[in-house]
Amino acid sequence: MNIIGHARIRDMLRGIASLEELPHHAFFFFGPDGVGKSLVAEEFASHVLGYGGEDPNGKQDFLRIVPEEKKDGKTKKIPVESIREAGIFLSRFPAEARKRVVLIEDAQELSESAQNALLKVFEEPNPTSVIILVASRRGRIRDTIFSRAFRVPFSTVSEDDLRSGAARLFPKADVESLEPFFFSLGRPSLIVGALSDKEAFAARRDTLRTLFKLSSLSLSERLSLSERLSGSLPEAIRLLEWWLVGLRSMKTDERNPKRVASLYRFFDDLEEGIRTLRDTNANARLVIDRIFLKV
Repeated sequence: MNIIGHARIRDMLRGIASLEELPHHAFFFFGPDGVGKSLVAEEFASHVLGYGGEDPNGKQDFLRIVPEEKKDGKTKKIPVESIREAGIFLSRFPAEARKRVVLIEDAQELSESAQNALLKVFEEPNPTSVIILVASRRGRIRDTIFSRAFRVPFSTVSEDDLRSGAARLFPKADVESLEPFFFSLGRPSLIVGALSDKEAFAARRDTLRTLFKLSSLSLSERLSLSERLSGSLPEAIRLLEWWLVGLRSMKTDERNPKRVASLYRFFDDLEEGIRTLRDTNANARLVIDRIFLKV
């Protein structure tokens, strides 16, 4: 498992997995995108199964549920059928491992009926069953599900851990060639992606640089950038989130109260735009256009 950071959480989970009887049948991992929640969940599942941290994918007693992606780049809801299948899977005793484990990624995408089905699984758990839910947003999950699971909150990873982890995973790469800004975001998936595919990351970095100088672009340049971003919604959301983090972290010498208030209103508008792109079926191009025209 090429995991960067989260040493305290991983130690705690290893301790739980080593117990003869687990104190919980359900675990809820939640926190920002790209920090490594799913990898830690896989590692925990492996220890619960008795594989000592070995990749559990492909094992008979491990089932992963991942929402499909729509043609427009958005994520489909996890259907009730997937949870019913998981319930059947968990109702059987292990074929070769200590337990049976279901890992549900992007659990915030569970449909209403899927959440109902999951509650039924929670109510009558097989003693050898374990469910791990991984979500980047807690808000869509019912309190009745959240309250019945052992909650494991994740945060971003420190810059020191990111640098040492990147150096360990990519010993021949020039880790220091990456701008400090990207380490400040605290997301291992970003750093791993940057060092794994430098060409793709270069294009992403160039777009982000353009976002930071958006106020100096002409109207036609802004609209052209909006058109390009709206062509890949997941990438657009990712870049806009990084841009917002960077803008919030930048120091300003502005002392005019009206201009400061205007700046913070834009932060709110940008955050609302990101939320709209992520959680609704709104026209991506129009949403991004509105954001760019407010700069």
